[in-house]
Amino acid sequence: MSRDIYAEPAANYEEMMDICRAETRERVSEVVRLCMPFADTPEGRVLMEEQLYSILIQMLTYMQVNERRLRKEKQREGIDNALANGVHFGRKQKYVADEYIDTFKRFENGEITKAAARAETGASLNTFMRMYRSLKERGLL
Repeated sequence: MSRDIYAEPAANYEEMMDICRAETRERVSEVVRLCMPFADTPEGRVLMEEQLYSILIQMLTYMQVNERRLRKEKQREGIDNALANGVHFGRKQKYVADEYIDTFKRFENGEITKAAARAETGASLNTFMRMYRSLKERGLL
C-alpha cells in the first residue's frame, strides 16, 4: 500500500524518494503500456522511470526551496512589524539602572561604599558596574 505524497510531508529525502518511486512506478507502467508500446521493453521502462524520477525530484526540490524562502520572508516581516511596534525580544532585565539612580549618585559622591550600593541594588559586582557605566554614558550621573 502506498502513502499519499500530499497527505503528509516526508520526513527526509530518502523517504520522499521511496514514496515517489512507488507512486510513479505504477503510473509509468500504465502510461508506457497505453501510449508508448515501443518503450514497453525492460530497458525502455527503466529509462522512462529514471527520467520521471529526475523530473519529479527536481520539481519537489524546487517547491521545498520556494516554500522555505517564503516562510523566511514572512518570518522576517513579522519580526520587523513587532520591532516597529516596540516589542522587546529576549530576556527581560533583572535590574534596571534607572530605578537606582539615587543609589548610584550617592555612591559617586562618596556617601556610601560600593559594597553598600551593591547591597541596596541587590546586583552582582559585574552587573552593578555595568549599570554604573550605562548611567555615566547616558549622562544621568
